[in-house]
Amino acid sequence: MGHNVDSTLGSCIHDLRLSWKQLAITDIVYKLIAFVVLTPLVGILFRVFLAISGRSVLADQDILFFLLGPAGWVTLLVVGAVWIAIIALEQAALMTIVCGAAQDRRIRIRSALHFTARQACPILQVTVRMVALALLAAAPLLIAAGAVYLVFLTKYDINYYLSEKPAAFWIAGALLGGIFSALVAAIGYLLSCWAFALPLLLFENVAPHEALRISRERTAGHRLAVALWVAGWFVATAILAAVGTGAVGLVGRLVVPLATGSLTTLVMTVGAMLVLWGGVNFAVTLLTTTAFSVLLVSLYRNLGRRGGPELTPLVAVDSPATGAVFRLRRRTVLAGTAVAVLLAAIMGVAAVKSVRLEDHVEITAHRGASGAAPENTLAAVERAIADEADWVEIDVQESADGVVLVVHDSDLMKLAGTDLKIWETAAEDLRKVDIGSSFGPEFAGERVPTLDEVLRTCKGRVGLNIELKYYGHDQRLEQRVVELVEAHKMQSDIVIMSLEHNAIRKVRSLRPEWKCGLLSAVAVGDLTTLDADFLAVNVGIAIRSFVQSAHRNGKEVHVWTVNDPVTMSAVIGRGADNIITDDPALARTVLLQRAGMSPVERLLVELAMLFGVSTEVDLTADDA
Repeated sequence: MGHNVDSTLGSCIHDLRLSWKQLAITDIVYKLIAFVVLTPLVGILFRVFLAISGRSVLADQDILFFLLGPAGWVTLLVVGAVWIAIIALEQAALMTIVCGAAQDRRIRIRSALHFTARQACPILQVTVRMVALALLAAAPLLIAAGAVYLVFLTKYDINYYLSEKPAAFWIAGALLGGIFSALVAAIGYLLSCWAFALPLLLFENVAPHEALRISRERTAGHRLAVALWVAGWFVATAILAAVGTGAVGLVGRLVVPLATGSLTTLVMTVGAMLVLWGGVNFAVTLLTTTAFSVLLVSLYRNLGRRGGPELTPLVAVDSPATGAVFRLRRRTVLAGTAVAVLLAAIMGVAAVKSVRLEDHVEITAHRGASGAAPENTLAAVERAIADEADWVEIDVQESADGVVLVVHDSDLMKLAGTDLKIWETAAEDLRKVDIGSSFGPEFAGERVPTLDEVLRTCKGRVGLNIELKYYGHDQRLEQRVVELVEAHKMQSDIVIMSLEHNAIRKVRSLRPEWKCGLLSAVAVGDLTTLDADFLAVNVGIAIRSFVQSAHRNGKEVHVWTVNDPVTMSAVIGRGADNIITDDPALARTVLLQRAGMSPVERLLVELAMLFGVSTEVDLTADDA
């Protein structure tokens, strides 16, 4: 065993030292081929399946999840098949160069590519056999995994299992873990059996239908050694990838959060980080791919030939007389490659950019434009209208004498430094208090407005979202709100919401046709099944699956309180119907910026969270 280790390692070092330049260039050539072939293929398939689905408009996150459906599986199958074929041809070319190095010969890249091209049909036949047999071996385990999922994880919504983690979740996890381990072991065993199939085909002229059988015979007695070498390569690859990705991630977490002031800046910064990550990943894959071909040839030479024939003589080295022609061809090839890469990129990008992306979302000014004016004041309402909000959200409660006032807290301590309780004080006394000066001198004289005043201000200019506030001292709040709205004939211009489900029931009993919503800071159970027209929830609740579940149950999702452009864009991308914000002007700017963004740019914003840009808010906030 020790001799085989030394022999294999020594031959790997010898072959790599002699041929690393040719191997690196060949790997780059095949990566370019993969880009030229796969980029337009993915774009075209995406467009075809989108057309078949009958959808012409997608939300930006739909692009990420579109491929999870049946069309996505077909796309994965087609693209995966082409990708595997390219990898097989690349490994054959790399092995050809390594085999030349084993004979102390430098095989020209063109010669290796030509040799591989002539063997393309047998190479692909062997590859198809390997993939088909691997899928057949994996099928029972995949079926078992599906059965575990159906038995243990389908009684409730998947988010219940992920958040609550009941006993069924852990049982399913243990079973799936065992199935996955068995799958890895089965595939690993098959690969150790087939490790010599491609060298046998290339260097001993073994027929494609015999290559796998003879490889199994040649690996008998050496499969553990082969498996350990391949596992070592895999571990080294994983470590290199983790180190490279970690380094880029560290840089990104330092840089990207500094660029959140503008979506344009954020897109450029995240794009730069992805380019950096792509460069690091390119270098890692170049090293590990070439090392893998060197390892397989070395294992074949030291363990697989078993006294068999010498390696078949490879293609002849180019003669000096062809040098000038080769230089001409090389320039032509380089120019052609550049054109092909450019065309592929244009086709791929054009196919994706041709998809129309529209944001069906409205903007609600939280307590008016409360980031620019004192909350729940007429000034805040006017500013929200000027900032082009679609809706103004206000809080209402009753004074001691039954006047419906627009105020959030149970007293005026925060706004004016006075502890007057709303339910203990007459409206006239409350309206004497200056609640604007503490926000800024320009708002001196702002008073607690009545709902009547706000309705009059909003009529014909903006929709009004009325939140019913209760501190245990309400009298006839629902009835009085209904009377005031109808007095102004604004039934179609308002919505009602509350933290109290009973309040929504009361409004529905009074006016069944009115649009009512339930406000929630924490999800306990399935909110989407409650009797409400819309759900006003915290950003942390409004994950994509929640939004989809609400929509399936015929409910809109309003998300609060969203005050930065990254979170706004993320929430819009999840499919939210309404964002509630202190800064409606910023929300309008974000919508305008997103309207000019390509799908790729929108996804870059989504990826910003990978670099430490948070799209969550404090779940302990009181309410909207």
